Amino acid sequence: MKIIVCIKQICHTYARTGQNPESRYLNPEDAIYRINPYDEAALELALRFRDQTGPVDIILLTLGPLIAESELRRCLAAGADQLCRIVLSGIATENDPLLQPDPWTKADSLARAVTELGGGLVLCGKESLDRGSGQVGALLAHLLKMPCVSAITDLSAGTAADHIRVQRSAGRGVREVIRCPLPAVLSADMGADLRLPVFARRQWALSQPIQNLTSPVIKRPAQVVTARLSPPRPRPKIVPVPDSRLPAYDRVSQLLAGSKMEKKGELLTGSPESQVDGIINYLKANGFLESHND
Repeated sequence: MKIIVCIKQICHTYARTGQNPESRYLNPEDAIYRINPYDEAALELALRFRDQTGPVDIILLTLGPLIAESELRRCLAAGADQLCRIVLSGIATENDPLLQPDPWTKADSLARAVTELGGGLVLCGKESLDRGSGQVGALLAHLLKMPCVSAITDLSAGTAADHIRVQRSAGRGVREVIRCPLPAVLSADMGADLRLPVFARRQWALSQPIQNLTSPVIKRPAQVVTARLSPPRPRPKIVPVPDSRLPAYDRVSQLLAGSKMEKKGELLTGSPESQVDGIINYLKANGFLESHND
């Protein structure tokens, strides 16, 4: 049996230090290219399934340009057997994370690639960190005409060869165990971290070729249309509650000033020896150090 794990490369933005609104206030150093963590969890489930059942071919399938090739090869070194990339023709391939095909286009390209590779079990993350739509797995199952189980946390072999046993969270601590026939599409929730590859596998993965699969984009009416896409808003400032012992005028003043509380401190000056003595005396006075009277 072949297990195909859909791996998405994402541009994860962790800061916005730019000044240009046309670049969405992003600088090149504000983002890193990585693998979607939900897809890494799906790969770990596939590896654990192979450890339990025996020899199984695990194929990594990614879509679009290689913006995180080193991370893809790390996933290959973790235990996968092959790495395939779908080359989309007919659309722009900019590395901008906000310029991506719609979920139907992604699912259509992935479905044709899965059919070409002959996958009996398809795993993907339940969502991605950059878009978070959570639609591709369900749409992929719809196009492949396969059953779909979402947000699974465990995967094991069933009592029969044509069935698998999956576990998913049903909310509020309830664990749901599902018996699912094969072939199937499963989307994984966050679970155990992806295992670390050994050095020999790392060296092997660096020399492995990446198989390119050309996928022409089929023009179809858009199922959903993005009307507007804006960068994240700045996080609101947490304003502490004013001191209730103060008069109303002072409490309102604290709210208007952002509840800035006066900080008491002491600036140590003098020689280094006197500053060290001052630090030790402060630690003793506040109970961080025990004072021993000789």
